[in-house]
Amino acid sequence: MNLYSLTLIAFSALTIFIFSSCSEDEMANIEINNDNYYINYIIKAPGPYGRFSNWTATTPDGTYSNNGYQTSSWNQSYGPVKKGFKCEVQIGHYQGGTPTIEIHVSKNQEPYALKATETDESAEYVIDF
Repeated sequence: MNLYSLTLIAFSALTIFIFSSCSEDEMANIEINNDNYYINYIIKAPGPYGRFSNWTATTPDGTYSNNGYQTSSWNQSYGPVKKGFKCEVQIGHYQGGTPTIEIHVSKNQEPYALKATETDESAEYVIDF
């Protein structure tokens, strides 16, 4: 026998041993999740004079932040991320009324669905579907 055959036999035996040592309940609890999720953040200030600035949002690459720029609305999409990702938005400053923050999430190629909406300085949602 050559080295390749011995390696293949050893790997096969180890695989059989590992899976045979798991109970049926343990096997049922193993979840493989290959889903990709996409986030769309929307912030809207109320009325014609509402403005906000200094906001942050979580992204797959870390935190997006915008400081000093005042606007009445902002929206941006990010992804892909995995199940369990914590979507967060925080607003540092606003005037003319409290902005509305929306967090929309899309699973794979499905349409976006509204998962969180807050009229406040922050909103968050953990992807769990």
